Amino acid sequence: MDNITNKTSKNNFMVTNSDFNFINSETVILELPFSEHIEELRQRVFHIVWIILALTSIAFLEVKLLVKVLELPVDNVKFFQLSPGEYFVSTVKISFYTGLLFVSPFAIGQIILFLLPGLTKKETKVILPLLLSSLCLFGLGLLFSYYALIPAALNFFFKL
Repeated sequence: MDNITNKTSKNNFMVTNSDFNFINSETVILELPFSEHIEELRQRVFHIVWIILALTSIAFLEVKLLVKVLELPVDNVKFFQLSPGEYFVSTVKISFYTGLLFVSPFAIGQIILFLLPGLTKKETKVILPLLLSSLCLFGLGLLFSYYALIPAALNFFFKL
């Protein structure tokens, strides 16, 4: 299948760039009605929501492993419940936040793919390095928070 799919309707072209091919040798003039832009945005948001639900479901099934990983940075820390429904609510929260965490690179990609047809060639050349560097910085931020911030914060709160 081609990298670019063109849909024609009365002198209008809709370009879908689905595999992060940012440099395109073809020149296409985009003249879409507002409703088609909204439809493309709606489809991308639905993709993001379905992937969040799928990743949250997977995290919900593996929540015991996630809790063990969250308990690792500080010694002698165990999660406990104070009320009957708190364990379930904590499980859902951990699963949902894990789903959000892992879907964020995909969501950023979908947002960029939505905005890409409206950018100039100069701007599209800047987007790919920006996207890759932001993903690397996101991963470094996760590692920093896991190994430096979480232990410091938990040790501070345990001393109170």
